[in-house]
Amino acid sequence: MKRRALLFGNSNGLPGVKLDIEHFLKFLMSEQGGCWTEFEIIVEMNPTRTSLLALILAIKAQKPDFTFVVFSGHGGYSKGTVLEINKNEEVINESELRWIAPRQISIFDCCRNVSTVTLMDSKALFRSQYLNEARNNILRQAYESRIMQAIEQQVSLYACSVGESSYDTNEGGIYSNCFLSSVTPLGYDRFKLVGVAQEEAKPKTTKKALEVYSKIQTPDQSISKCLSSEQLIISINPTVVTI
Repeated sequence: MKRRALLFGNSNGLPGVKLDIEHFLKFLMSEQGGCWTEFEIIVEMNPTRTSLLALILAIKAQKPDFTFVVFSGHGGYSKGTVLEINKNEEVINESELRWIAPRQISIFDCCRNVSTVTLMDSKALFRSQYLNEARNNILRQAYESRIMQAIEQQVSLYACSVGESSYDTNEGGIYSNCFLSSVTPLGYDRFKLVGVAQEEAKPKTTKKALEVYSKIQTPDQSISKCLSSEQLIISINPTVVTI
């Protein structure tokens, strides 16, 4: 299976964005996240619209089977979620990020209010080693096999509902932190469905936003109503997968 991940953010005035991207990067490269490699992950901070669209086309040209897209930063809503990708206020619509691959998970940690109109040292992370190569290969194969078992679908997860704001902290986005705290498979489950993780992240996010900002933040999603066995997963349980 050919997989690609695109992690990008707009850190203009938002100290937690870089941490969000770093946390998702660490998750993907972990055993639980599917043992992604540096060659499969692209990290971009504050990209121009032209460079980002070119990057999307380049990834599409590689014809990946599965893509994992994450955006953290400023956003709004106008006939779809609008992402502000740099300090020059350039934007991209979520629709321009769909169907990069036939199986795709897109996560948008940004505001969705209705409108009328220095990156981390990723090389150091890439140098990190996770156990031995043989174990990683088996975990990667199990992860990829389950991804390809899912029907073709576009899953979109949002940090808040339309008309709401998504809140940032010095420790990262409230939603991103709550979502990543919800990705661990329970008990003897081999995998965690992306929809289940989102449902677990919802009350955590709402509670945290109320505690920190006294504001309502209700995560939302667009997920296919297919059989559980046909849904996309967010993570794998390395303690259960046979080695």
